[in-house]
Formats: sequence, structure tokens, C-alpha cells
Amino acid sequence: MELGAEAWIAVATLIAAAFLFFTKLLPIGVTALSIPVVLVATGVITNPSDALKGFGNHAVIAIASIFVVGGALQESGVATLIARGLHRMGGRSEGRLLVLVMLASALLSAFINNAAAVALLLPAVVALCRRTLVQPGRLLMPLAYATVLGGTVTMIGTAPNLIVANFLRELSETETYAGVEPLGVFDFALVGVPVVVVGTVYMATLGRRLLPQRAVEDRLRDARLPEEVASSYGLEQNLFQMRVVEGSGVAGKTIAEAAIRSRYGLSIVLVVRPGPMGTHRYVHPTTDLHLQPEDRLYLDGEEVAAWNFAETEMLQFGLAGPKTIEEMLGRGVTLAEVTIPPRSRAVGKTLREIRFRKRFHLGVISLWRRGAPARKEGGAVPLEEGDVFLVSGHAESVEALGRHPDFTVLTDQSLVEDAGRAPLAVLLLFVALVPPIAGWLPISISALAAALLMVITGCISPQGLRRAIDWKVLALIVGTVPLGVALEEQGVAAAAADGILAAVQGLGTPAVLAALFLLAAVVAMLSTNAASAVIVTPVAAQVALAGGLDLRVALLAVAYGCSCAFILPFAQWNLLVMAPGGYRSTDYLKVGLLLSLLMGATAVACLSLL
Repeated sequence: MELGAEAWIAVATLIAAAFLFFTKLLPIGVTALSIPVVLVATGVITNPSDALKGFGNHAVIAIASIFVVGGALQESGVATLIARGLHRMGGRSEGRLLVLVMLASALLSAFINNAAAVALLLPAVVALCRRTLVQPGRLLMPLAYATVLGGTVTMIGTAPNLIVANFLRELSETETYAGVEPLGVFDFALVGVPVVVVGTVYMATLGRRLLPQRAVEDRLRDARLPEEVASSYGLEQNLFQMRVVEGSGVAGKTIAEAAIRSRYGLSIVLVVRPGPMGTHRYVHPTTDLHLQPEDRLYLDGEEVAAWNFAETEMLQFGLAGPKTIEEMLGRGVTLAEVTIPPRSRAVGKTLREIRFRKRFHLGVISLWRRGAPARKEGGAVPLEEGDVFLVSGHAESVEALGRHPDFTVLTDQSLVEDAGRAPLAVLLLFVALVPPIAGWLPISISALAAALLMVITGCISPQGLRRAIDWKVLALIVGTVPLGVALEEQGVAAAAADGILAAVQGLGTPAVLAALFLLAAVVAMLSTNAASAVIVTPVAAQVALAGGLDLRVALLAVAYGCSCAFILPFAQWNLLVMAPGGYRSTDYLKVGLLLSLLMGATAVACLSLL
């Protein structure tokens, strides 16, 4: 097939865009959104509506909505509950930890963005490495790779899957492909699950031998997790639970009036108050909070003081239990270690004088100086440079304190969520998944509905909403959709399809699928996985049409090829672990090359059986 001038301009645009995507000489969004402008200006696309098709594309709406749903699952604590389970089940076996980390990250990335899954689990895995004395480089690359593998399991796991599914849905509405069944949410799992299994087995065996052994200075070492801070202050051993009863001396009083800190040397960390229908509310202990019968108080202090308080004020006494810290941290309450930096205006003043609790809405549990607790009540001790103290309160209050120049927060707050909304967030995830599975609604509508409900119900905050949406990915799709249209309309896709069929002539269906997988993987490495999906899907459709191949199978080969991103560190999820893992570019090539071949072989073998 002979190509015209417009076709060659489209090819040149593709090459130029791939060069700019790879070198990042321009911001990715700028490059992507320049594509429709160039195509219209050069006459490759004559109808401006075709150039703007990306803005109304169902995949764009679905992907943006899934970003919000994934962000809500993260902020509502669903993902953190999984991350904390790693600490309990992993033990000290590096091999078992590697498998657990990979399975957890694969599970998460099946429902949220790959980079978000890595960002969420990264601090937890680094903390796990510190506790088990495993080098971060032994677990962080498997973490990043597992998110890629897990994203292949569902339609919403990664952008290429959604783009391919939307392309097939649009084709099924045309006369040529009438009767072709669209892809469902879990149709990708038929190949995605074997890919996850093979990838995990490889990383736990041969891949583990190829991982670097070098030591690395942990960049998160000074940003400890709240659980670690609680342990270092001995809070687990000094935390007591008491129930306020009718006739108790503190019932009806505010916390300030009860003077629990000054009279008994105890700090209230959290108040749990009964709610309707057996529910509970987790209340931060502000000084003006009135204590009520049936309130459950969690207090930090000496055991003798706790018994004295319970007997004097007539409260029911109980031990908090080993899981209390996790329960507290899963309800929007956090613990943080704070220090006084040089030249702080707080030096020489007491916490009471600077009205710390009232200004920052945080309770001070313990003040330490030179490695030992202050002998006097913390609020009456003049502060010195280097003093550290433990505070409790809402994560937003800790973030506000961290922005204040007179205090430095030493605790990482990236895993602080309110797990009280976790059941609701999971329920709303089913709102996104069930309608397309049952054939009631397309994923773009159901995911949009779920995203809106996540915002309305508070499963994701306005700040979380802004962080959740990756505008670069959306811009990529908007900009490359008209390029895919141009390549198809100008005959480039058909020419590429003829070339693929000629190259593998007589080798059978597996060879055709392998060629499509390889083409998608190469384009993804030169640009991005989303751009590759938009560009290569028309080629796959032409190959299926000309070669008598099942259209669904051909498009799935493209989807899995787009997700084969293990060799280069430029993908966002690989970059996130590069510094804390101490990796070099050659490490990705050494470990990722064989994984790429295994993923391709597994995907082609499974697709050949469909």
C-alpha cells in the first residue's frame, strides 16, 4: 500500500511526539495537546471535531473517575489496612516478605493507579525493611513490578486496558464489527492472573538473585511512621482504657475541668463515644470536650497513676490491648514526633505559654529532653532547642504544625487515613464495578457515579481529589486519540498491519499476537503506555480484520504489551522506588528483561488458547 503525503506527516508527527515524550524536552501534556493542533494545521485532519475527539472520549471520563475512586480507596484506609497486614504476616523471611509485598501491591493496582499503589505502599515497605533488617533494594523493585502485573487483571487497573476496552466498544457499534462482544471488567483476568503468578514466581526465585545487594542510605529514615513513633515512646505498654460510668467523678465535666493531666499525670489520647445502632465515634480530646457516661477513654501514663485515677473517679479500668494503636491510627487520629529546631521562637517558653493545644488543636502526650522524659508536667517545662515531644490529633492539624517555622515534624503522615470510611469506600467500588459486569451501564458512567459518591460522602477530601487525578495521563489520551484516528484514516494502520502479517506469515496466531505485543511494548517504552494503547489499537484491529484473527484477542495482546514496562526506570512507578531502593538503570535492565520476556510468553500463550 502506497502512502500519501498526509500519511507521512502523520507518521512524522508520531515520531516527533515519541521523541519528545522520551526526552521530555517539553512537558508531556504540552506535547500531547500539540498533536491535534499540528494535525489540523497540516491538513492531515480536516474536520476539527475529529481533532477534539479526545475531550469527549469515554476512556478519558472513565480513567479520570477511576483516579478519584482509587484516591478514595487510599484516603479511606482500605489500602493501608492491606499494607499493615504485611507487618503482621511477613515475619523476617525475605522470600516470604517479597511474595507478600508483590501480592498486596498487585491486588491494590488491580483497582487503583499503578503509581498511586507504589506511593501508598512505599513508606510501609521501607518501614518493614527497617524492622526486618532487609535492604530496601530487595523489596522495592518487586513492589513496583507487581503493580504493573496487577494492573493487567481488571479493566480499571491501568489506562491501556480502559482505552482498549473503549476502542472495542466503539468498534462493536459499527457495521463492520457488529456483534463483537465488548470487554468486561474482569475479562482481562483470564490472562492477567497467570501473568501475576508467573511474575511473582520469577521475582521470588531467579529475579531475587538478580536484585542488587548494595546498601543504601534510606531517605525515609528520619520520617518515621506513626506506629514506630508510638513504639519508641512506649505508648503500647503505657496505654490504658477506661469507661466513664454514671456517677463517675469526671462525668459531665470538660477535660480541662477534670484536670486529668495535672492531677494524675495522665494524657487522654482518644475518646470513643457510642453512636446510633451500635456504632462509635472517635473524638479528639479537646480541652472543652464534655465527658459523658459510656465514653471510652484511652490514656497514656504510668500504671499506678492509671489505677489511682480509676479508683478515685470511679471509672471501669481495662488494658488497651496490642491492636489499639492501629485502631486509633485507622480512625483519622495520628501520632507525631515533633522537635524544636534551631532559632525557634518557642525556645524558652512553655507549651502552656504558647497555647500549643489551642493554636494547633493537638494534645501533647510526652515531652522528652536528651533521650529521657521530662520530670515535670510537659506543659510547664520551658522548651529548649532539640526537645522532642509526642502529639496526638488529626492529620490535618499535624500537617499545619509541620508548616510552622518554630516546629519540625519528624513523623511521616503519608499513611494516615480514616479507616472508618473503608466499608463505604469498598461499597462504592462495587458501584463502579457491578453495572458494567452485569451489562447495565458502561464503565465510564458507573465509575463517574462512584467517583461523585466518593466525593459527596467524604471518602476523599478536596485535597485528595486534587492529588488523585493525573492530568498528564488525561492530556496524553486527549492528544493522542486524534493521532490514532489520523493513522487509521490515512492508511498507516493498515500498512503497519500488512507489514506485521507479512513478517509472521506462516508462523500462526501466536506469532501474530507476539508481534502485536512487541509493537505495543516498544511504543510504550518510547512514549507512554496510554499513548501506545491509543496508537497501536487501530493497527491491531486492521491485523485482526486482514488476518482473520479474533478482534478481542488482538486488542488484549496490545493491552498487555502496553503494560510491559520493566526494562527502563522512566515509568512513574519505577522512578518512585529508584532513590529509596538505591537502584541504577542497569538494575532495571538486568531484572526486567527476563520478566518482560516471561510476561510476553505467558500473555501470548494464554491468548492463543482463548
